[in-house]
Parts: sequence; structure tokens; C-alpha cells
Amino acid sequence: MAEAARQALEDIGVDPGRMELQWASAAEGPRFVELITKCVDSIKEKGPLGTASNEAGDEIQRRLEAAVKAASASKVRTSFGTLSKKFHKEGDYSPEAIREAISAKVTPAFRKERIAQEIKMLLEKGPMSVTKLAKSVGSKKAEFEKIVAPLIKKGVLKEEKKGLALA
Repeated sequence: MAEAARQALEDIGVDPGRMELQWASAAEGPRFVELITKCVDSIKEKGPLGTASNEAGDEIQRRLEAAVKAASASKVRTSFGTLSKKFHKEGDYSPEAIREAISAKVTPAFRKERIAQEIKMLLEKGPMSVTKLAKSVGSKKAEFEKIVAPLIKKGVLKEEKKGLALA
């Protein structure tokens, strides 16, 4: 789960180093304080979201909202379930195996859904050209077309003179 979160953060343009996952038992009070202090210091050093060189404030906010919606999509949840069964069957829980499997199965499903959600959010403001829309969601033309085509076919989006619009 942590690896999927890191990859999702990277996909939306947030430094994955902003997320930390460590374990400490109730009997490890001093260690817990140390872990929290390190994490807080690291985030303070990075500054607020949108201040790093690769983070754009409004864009990050929109992508975070789209990511929350994407994370609850059935295809993304199903990819996690399938992966969990695979790990249980094979017994390989090494960090490398997890990273590779998440990259191959979960991240593509998440990215596709995140982009679809973000497209719908942007089009709530009105029609937008395909080029501008693809650039706004951080997608290349081929990927964008694969995501948009089913949305048009399902009647979620429609093509207009100005580009795409919500149906």
C-alpha cells in the first residue's frame, strides 16, 4: 500500500518524500518522538505543497482531488486485490517485487482513472481544446486518446467545435 501511495504521489506531481511510513510500538515512546520529529522537519524543509520546483499549487490541488476519486474506483481496487492474491500465492514480498508489481498493475489503473477524473473536473468549467486538456492533466496524446475514447462512447464526454465538453 505504501509503494502504491508513493507512486500515486509521484504521478500527481507531489514529492513522494513527503510521505513516511514507519512502525513503532507503544513501548517505543522515544523512537516514536524521533520518527515524528524527523518527518515534520523533512516536510518543513520542503515547504508547503506547491512550493517545490515541480509542484504547481492549483494543479496539485486538482490532481489530489482527482486522485482521491481515482483511489476509490473499482478498477483500481480490483488491481490491488488481484495483486494481493498474486503475492500470497508466490510468497515474494520483497521491496523490488512489490515495486515492480505496483508499477505494472496498480499505477497504470490509478493513472488512467485519475486522468479521467481530472478531465471531468476541468470540463465542469466549460469546453476545452483537446491539446490544452491533455497538457493540463499531464498526458501525452496517445494516452489521452485511449482515456477519452471510452468516455465519449459512454456518453460522459462529447466532442464540440471548441474541443471536448461534458455530455
